[in-house]
Amino acid sequence: MATQPLFDSSRFDPERVALPGIESVRGIGKADAAVIGVVESNRHPTLIGTTSELESKAAKAGGGLLALLSARGATGEVGEVTELHLPALQLVAVGMGDDLDLRPEDLRRAAGLGVRQVMQAGSAEPRRIVISLDAGADGQVQAVAEGALLAASRFRKLSRVAESAPVETIGILGSNRSSARALAAARITAQAVAVARDWTNLPPNLLGPSDLAEQARGYLKDSKVELEILDEKALDKQGFGGILAVGGGSARPPRLLRLDYRPRGTKRHLVLVGKGITYDSGGFNLKPADSLLTMKHDMAGAADVIAATRAIAELGLGVHVTAYAPLAESMISGSAYRPGDVITTFDGTTVENTNSDCEGRIVLADALARTNQDDADMVVDIATLTGACVVALGPQIAGLMTSDDATADRLLDAAEAAGEEFWQLPITEHVRKLLPSPVADLRSKADRNGGALFAGAFLQHFVAEGTSWAHLDIAGPAWNASDAHDYVPAHATGMGVRTLIELAKSMAG
Repeated sequence: MATQPLFDSSRFDPERVALPGIESVRGIGKADAAVIGVVESNRHPTLIGTTSELESKAAKAGGGLLALLSARGATGEVGEVTELHLPALQLVAVGMGDDLDLRPEDLRRAAGLGVRQVMQAGSAEPRRIVISLDAGADGQVQAVAEGALLAASRFRKLSRVAESAPVETIGILGSNRSSARALAAARITAQAVAVARDWTNLPPNLLGPSDLAEQARGYLKDSKVELEILDEKALDKQGFGGILAVGGGSARPPRLLRLDYRPRGTKRHLVLVGKGITYDSGGFNLKPADSLLTMKHDMAGAADVIAATRAIAELGLGVHVTAYAPLAESMISGSAYRPGDVITTFDGTTVENTNSDCEGRIVLADALARTNQDDADMVVDIATLTGACVVALGPQIAGLMTSDDATADRLLDAAEAAGEEFWQLPITEHVRKLLPSPVADLRSKADRNGGALFAGAFLQHFVAEGTSWAHLDIAGPAWNASDAHDYVPAHATGMGVRTLIELAKSMAG
């Protein structure tokens, strides 16, 4: 008897990435768990979000809520988790430090940490959680909701073994009717991140270039985003030599996706480009064995721009957004491109392939050259591009390179609003002088010193002079090789989606 497949790559399944319900509530009600905050105030813990209902339950458990938490060692230190079991309720108190002027990111992390603690208990039945962090302003409500939803989001394993029940609903206590818009925005944003995570977590045998193209088709089907998919014949006809070269060694041919969201009356045009290497073997410059297992995540940039573009459309932001996702699988075969080959990209630039493991910048070069026809106000590419960036900044901070300081400031402001960490790196004249090849216009790689900077200089070559441009290297934070923390899961993180959404907000009319 045939069994149903665990994953159908030919269609997008929204149930794979379903999030809990999110709503404004006035009380604990029938919740199974509650999350509150504890701050350090004059070296003494103070509760944020306590209610008469919680105090009544604490009294039945033998004391005041603060006294019970203090007896368990709660101090309010950032990241501290203290758990109480009150009558018919699991209470999680999350430490939030000594600053009552909490940033949105503080609230995201606290809400995420609390939800994660509730989920760790496991349950045969879906959980209902109420979060009370005294988040009155809409921006604060949205931050709490985002942190909670992102923590509750999880990758649905490709297994027929039953998992513990997920979170069913999350209630935000203390929010009001005007917060409905903030909760809706939080859900749209969290859903986009969850979709990007899900695609990035999928194994490469289930998500090749054409598979991701079909997934995107299903995902965008009912949205206001138009989608064009170029297959290998169209790529050849239009001159996308870089994408064809990188994908030429695989039995699964490459694709280029072009998304377009254009609401009426828009005056600004944002163009996004996301690297989509669905599996990166390194080609003839084969990666070390230990690195190969996680190379399914080399398409995180493409997942980010597809998910962010739909979210921007769902939020109704007044900015024209075009997104490109060059998709290819980098493999070794008799038809694979070789070190020493010279590739001609979309704009006619010739590139000497000095290292086949620099495939990401080759496919991005084609897509960035194509953006020069779009009359963009800003072009942003996002990619898991270089190990050198991880060496420089560590696994939790992404690199940022830009055409000018004003562009950098706009991106850094968007990242701060989103709660994602970027650090600006330079593109120096010394690095630019390393680009020319003795046999072609450019070479794809120089020596290993300053590798992230060279990659940025290489990409900038393909963007029209005078264009506001930014390169986001998310090689570190796109994949969490450590344990989950606050609202960040292990493995794919969806890092970058929220920054792109905030960037679009900043450009919306």
